[in-house]
Amino acid sequence: RESRASPDKGSPAMKMTTEEAFVKVLQRHGIDNAFGIIGSAMMPISDLFPQAGIMFWDCAHEGSAGMMADGYTRATGKMSMMIAQNGPGITNFVTAVKTAYWNHTPLLLVTPQAANKTIGQGGFQEVEQMKLFEDMVAYQEEVRDPTRVAEVLTRVIAKARRLSGPAQLNIPRDFWTQVVDIEIPDPVAFEHSPGGESSVSAAAKLLSEAANPVILNGAGVVLSAGGIEASRKLAERLDAPVCVGYQHNDAFPGSHPLFAGPLGYNGSKAGMELIKDADVVLCLGTRLNPFSTLPGYGMEYWPQDAKIIQVDINADRIGLTKKVTIGIVGDAAKVARGILNQLSDDAGD
Repeated sequence: RESRASPDKGSPAMKMTTEEAFVKVLQRHGIDNAFGIIGSAMMPISDLFPQAGIMFWDCAHEGSAGMMADGYTRATGKMSMMIAQNGPGITNFVTAVKTAYWNHTPLLLVTPQAANKTIGQGGFQEVEQMKLFEDMVAYQEEVRDPTRVAEVLTRVIAKARRLSGPAQLNIPRDFWTQVVDIEIPDPVAFEHSPGGESSVSAAAKLLSEAANPVILNGAGVVLSAGGIEASRKLAERLDAPVCVGYQHNDAFPGSHPLFAGPLGYNGSKAGMELIKDADVVLCLGTRLNPFSTLPGYGMEYWPQDAKIIQVDINADRIGLTKKVTIGIVGDAAKVARGILNQLSDDAGD
């Protein structure tokens, strides 16, 4: 997903309100759609949305708003924002945020908090909002001082993009309407890795020597620019069947003769039979979640003696659920192209 950030350069420090600084950061990062329900804890920024060109979708329920934000970002590739009233408004986001987390959707979750001066005293609708979302977001940070709102927001947005998941900014509601001297930082883009040289070369060697290779595509193939095409070219070069993870039928063309269908719950028996006999499995852009490798049709099909190559952009996911021979931290499309370029002449023969 490409950032649609504003080309304007970062501004020198200037005097403005915290809500003006907040909105300027959103503009700089190209975030122009927000989903939630208007509440007093975020009215100072929502009042600026029309003038700033930000569309606010005022929904009937925060849970629906969160699902809409997830769907909008997945469908368009543009990051959106979830925001609502502190306390009960924010708690209604829980299911949607966890959904976005497992969908690997880069979203901005803004959670206005009870006033800083009353936190810990049972302030208005006070909830431990950081604890609430700590295992549902890829990153979270709280604004500790009004002068840091632009700095923290810029970092949270960057983390959401880099980690491909929802990231939370928690801000006490009494930090709005503060006049501060502040600089609006430029967005910092991170290029995704093509994988380590030695690990990609080792993977290419394993696949070149494989007698019965199988590719297993996950969500990372869909999220990676050109991932599906890169995996198709690699599969055709190896003459390798391609399975997909649960709910990721979109990770490979269904009409392609090498497509073997999904594994896991209600999966393809043909795919399970094929991967059961594999000697090398390339797990491309997948965390190999347990539900995607559930036994089916009375068959324990995961190949116990096969060499497993797992490619994931998140190093923490590699080797978490399955024994791995080679782990590659990198972008699915770039790694697939790197492997393809290093295959031996007789690979797939």
